[in-house]
Order: sequence, then C-alpha cells, then structure tokens
Amino acid sequence: MRTIRFLPFLGLIAPFLQLVLGCTIERAEEKVLAEHANGAKKTSIWVYPDGEILKRNEWYTDGIKELEIPYKDGVPHGDFKRWTGFGDVALLGHYKKGLKDGKWTALFSDKKVEAYLYYENDHPVGDWEGWHFNRERSFEEHYNDDGLAVGIWKKWYGNGALQQEGNCHAKWDPKREIVSAPAGRAKVKGKNAADPDSSYLRRYTKDCHLLEEFTCKNGRLDGPFSLYYESYGETIDSANCGTGRIRVQGVLGKGATGKDSALIGTVTYFRADGTPMKQEHWNKDGKRDSVWRWFDERGNLVRECDLRVSGVVYGACEGDMSKFCAETSYVGEIGSVLDSSNLAQSVNFEQSIGKYPATIRYIKPGRLLLYEEYWKNGQIAESRSFFPDSMGGKLASECFWNVDPKDGLSKRNGIMRNWYKSGVLRDSLTFVNGERVGEQFSYDSTGKLTIHKTEAGKNRPVIMHLLGEQAP
Repeated sequence: MRTIRFLPFLGLIAPFLQLVLGCTIERAEEKVLAEHANGAKKTSIWVYPDGEILKRNEWYTDGIKELEIPYKDGVPHGDFKRWTGFGDVALLGHYKKGLKDGKWTALFSDKKVEAYLYYENDHPVGDWEGWHFNRERSFEEHYNDDGLAVGIWKKWYGNGALQQEGNCHAKWDPKREIVSAPAGRAKVKGKNAADPDSSYLRRYTKDCHLLEEFTCKNGRLDGPFSLYYESYGETIDSANCGTGRIRVQGVLGKGATGKDSALIGTVTYFRADGTPMKQEHWNKDGKRDSVWRWFDERGNLVRECDLRVSGVVYGACEGDMSKFCAETSYVGEIGSVLDSSNLAQSVNFEQSIGKYPATIRYIKPGRLLLYEEYWKNGQIAESRSFFPDSMGGKLASECFWNVDPKDGLSKRNGIMRNWYKSGVLRDSLTFVNGERVGEQFSYDSTGKLTIHKTEAGKNRPVIMHLLGEQAP
C-alpha cells in the first residue's frame, strides 16, 4: 500500500483520497516547542508520525507568524519567509541542505526592496546593495567566492550624502566581524579584483564634509590618520564635499602591545580656525617621547617640555590652552614624584601641594578641589583630594589602592575617608579588592554618627545597625 504525505491544509480531502486511491495518508501535526510569557506559542514545528520535520514556525506574542522555514532530512531546505509584527513580508530567502543559498531579499512594509543579499554555502558572495525607504541608496558591499570582503564598500545617508567608504573592512562596523580577502585572493565570480595591502576608511558628516580618515594595513588601523571637526548641516554642501577642518592629525601603529590604536610619531591637535593647540611625540612602541609643545589661541608657543629630561606632561584647561589643569610625572612607565606644580590654580593650594607624594595632579572642570594620585609600578596606590586654601586647605578625601591578584588591576583596598571642609569626618568606608566589605560609617557636619552598616561585598546582604548598637 502506498503512503502519501499531505500538508495540514489538505487534511479535509484526505479521507476521500484514501478511499479512492486505497493508500495510507500521513498528516503532519503541529508541536509547540516554546511559549511566550503570555502563554501564546513562540516556536512550533510540524512533524510527521515518523518524526520527520515538515517546517518550523516562529510567532509573535499576539499570534502573528514571524517566520517559516521548510525542512528536509532534519535541516532547513526550501523557501524561507519572515514577516513583521504587522503581518507584512520582511525577508525572503532560500535554504539548501541547511545552508543559506542564492538571492535573499529584504523588504519595506510597502513591499519595496530594502536590500538584495547573496549567499553560497551559507556565506556572503557577490555584490550586496541596499536602499533607504525614500529609495536613496543606503549601502553596497562586495564579497568574493569564499565569503571574504573585497573592493570599496560604501554607505549613504538618507539624503543621498556619502556616509562612509573604504576597503578597510575589518573596521567598517564595530558590531560586525568582517574579514577581508588577503592579497591576491580577491576573486569575484572568476574575476580578479584589485586587492592592495594598504587600504583606507573615510567617514563623512550628513552634509558631505570629512569626519574621519584612516589608513589600514592587514585589517589594522596603521598609518596616517586625520580627525575633523563635525559640521551639522542637513543638506549636501556640494561645493565643499569631501573637505573638512582638521582637529587631530598623526600616525597610528601597532606599538609595543601589537594593537592598532597606538599613536606613533608626531600628533598635532588643531583649533577650528587651523591654529595648533598641542603637539605630541610618541616612539615606535607607542610611548610618550621627545619634546611636547602647547600653543595659545594665536598659535604662539606657551610651553614645551622634553620628556627625555623632565618626564612631566601637562593637560590644558578646558576652553583655554594657555593654562594647565593637569600634570603628571608618570611617563613611559617611569613613575617619579612631582616635586613642584605648574598648574594655573597652584596658588590656591599652597597648603596642600607637596604634602603627600604625587605622580598625577589635576583640577576637574567645574570643581573646586585639587586631586592627586600616587602610582607605583604602573598602578594607582593612593589618591587624595584637597579643599583650596580659602576653604581651609584640608584634606577632602583619601583612599588606598592595591593590585587584585585575580585580574592584575588596582582597586580600592583598605580605608577610604571623606571630610567636610571644616575637617570633620564625613564618612569612613572599608574596601576589599574594590568592594565594600566590613564596617561602614557616616557622620553629619557636627561629627555625630548617622549611619552604621556592615557590608559583605556587592549584591550581598547588608546589616544596618541601630545607632549606639555594637557591631557583632
């Protein structure tokens, strides 16, 4: 006797066919594998009595079908379809023996094409292209027969302006892992495309001005780079398309760590009017080196230091490059102590500067306090802050740090204290490897204890003590 398999929607005529043809009818039945929180089915499969899967469906919480995948021999095989939550077709494709194959089409809700994508043996091939809803081009990507990225890729804004272009594929999108074809392997459907060892990546603003420009080698940011001031126009500036005002210019390399983010050589920072603000020098290992210079708004040199001699580097104040709000003697893994201060606000902290050893000293924008850090062997060991002399010049905070052997990072360890400007203790906190562990105390401005609690680390129970109660 013959066996005939029918789809579920042909079930009504199955008895008639069984009577006329004298054959056994097998019908696939739906089996729910997962449900949403509201009880609606989420994943279901249609299965024949012998266990063979006919298709798999995914569903939205309101019962609308999300996708349908036909199966053969236990793997996806046939035409794939995905819908939006409103029931509109969003994606059409095809599987061949469990692998994506052929042309895939993404659609907008109005049935216009959003993108054409091509696959072979589950990896991308050929020329991919996409459009915005207004039918302006959105992107183009190119892959060789092995699924590796080749050629110049491009991306556009909705107004038609170029947003990004280049063949530094590995840095195209930080959310994607894209591999470029190595030199000599840029074959695309039997054709050999240009595939240089050196590549580039450029990004643009919405009005077509340059925003970033990088050089790449072997998938790394390696070589000259330029960053530009951003412009915020909404329409294409055809007359100045592809130009920009340079903000930072320099060279990137591997450095000592082998990463592609190390600055090497000369790096210059510019104001929007083109005058230099700061000039740095980095050696081949990506460490500070040679003479550093700072310039005022007219481009005149206001300070320079030779790191081979003094080992001190400065940070300019926000909005005024002629004044300095940060300084450090920790340069190139050499951690000497600052024996004097050249900060613009040093005169306000004469009672505090030099009282404790420090390798980093700075003023935060909008804050009154002076901050100091003391580093040992490349890790922070102590940190303090001070009130200005006009407020008494006393300690505002003090914290000790230690290297956690588990990850090699320096974390708060021991007692951390904060004071009111009057010198009265504000709180005393105990840390172990960066987490609050042990007795924690807080006081009001008169010195009266207001909070006493015992902690055991992050996300662990906290014991609150009634004031006057002794800790267990």
